[in-house]
Amino acid sequence: MKGLSFAPVEAKLDQPRVVLSGDSEVLIEQHAGLFSYESKCVRVRTKRGLISVTGENLLISYFGIQDLMIQGHVSGIALQGETT
Repeated sequence: MKGLSFAPVEAKLDQPRVVLSGDSEVLIEQHAGLFSYESKCVRVRTKRGLISVTGENLLISYFGIQDLMIQGHVSGIALQGETT
């Protein structure tokens, strides 16, 4: 298989990817911007809809062009709708 490379399906289709590390860190890849930001709820636009991260003492520790990191005590993650 020399010369072939494989990428996750999310990367190929420009789909969002959410990685939860314990209950204290969420990485969201392929975002389309921030919708709202409060210490109890961070809502992020994606091509699939809004991703809501709920919890306590949430903060955005990194915000890049394609990905962002949310830290704090995470209690829930939800995808809402199909609008960006």
